[in-house]
Amino acid sequence: MTRARALVLLVTATLAAGAGVLGAPPTVVAQNRPAMGPMPMMPRTAPEPHPSAAPASPAPAPPAPTAPVARGPGVLTLVGGAAVAGGLVAWGLLRRRRRAAVQAVSEAVLVVDLVESTHLATHYGDTLAMRARNALKDRALDVARLHGLAFAESTGDGWFMTFPSVAAAVETAIGLLRSLREDPPELAPAPALEARAAVSFGEILLDARGGRHGAAINRAHRLVGLSRASFAQVEGEGGRPAEVPDRNRILLDEEAAQELRAAEAPRRFLGFCSLKGFPGLHRVYEVLWGARP
Repeated sequence: MTRARALVLLVTATLAAGAGVLGAPPTVVAQNRPAMGPMPMMPRTAPEPHPSAAPASPAPAPPAPTAPVARGPGVLTLVGGAAVAGGLVAWGLLRRRRRAAVQAVSEAVLVVDLVESTHLATHYGDTLAMRARNALKDRALDVARLHGLAFAESTGDGWFMTFPSVAAAVETAIGLLRSLREDPPELAPAPALEARAAVSFGEILLDARGGRHGAAINRAHRLVGLSRASFAQVEGEGGRPAEVPDRNRILLDEEAAQELRAAEAPRRFLGFCSLKGFPGLHRVYEVLWGARP
């Protein structure tokens, strides 16, 4: 039974209950009224108490009768009407939220991740590791806003962002890596800040609050953490899995590579890899951002 049908049945039953008592006379219910007993006998003359006996305590007073409570058709009708109105309001809110959650858009997903964040914390302290994460956040968001950033969310050691096009996501990743290389944040005595980036493309679902959900997001998170061991040897397909860089790289999934024109960013095919949670093998490409002026 659907929720809409259950709500219709509830409304029908409530209205029927209210209509069934419209013709009934009001009922008066007395509460806490003592029951009628036999007629009392004439009191007998009690013997006088002995002088040494203790005085008798007075008898407790009978409970005061409470006011009768009227339960008529008007009261039941009001209660039924309130229940129906509450159900209709809840149903409307539920339908509105469900409509909002169904909205879907095609967006490019960019995930950037701080390299060796655990090493920074264990060797240089939590304070310096926090400074490194804040520096990555500031650099990434500053560049992303220049390329039509649609959504951004922290992942702890990095950021997850969406853009209207793959080209905008790739330009953001290139700008971030170039900024870290040419103008590294001051994190002495730690080494220079380095990052990884991955871009995917596909359908994204928007919830009522604008949050992003979908397989394309999960795919980008899997891509950003790939290592050379993640690639499979496939004969006759080419690829250079042995040349996969460990850091300062931008990886693309097949959908993003198809959306990105060669004139927008040069790229090369790295090989096939398995992605956790996704069946089969997937083509992976690398953006050759270091070759650009």
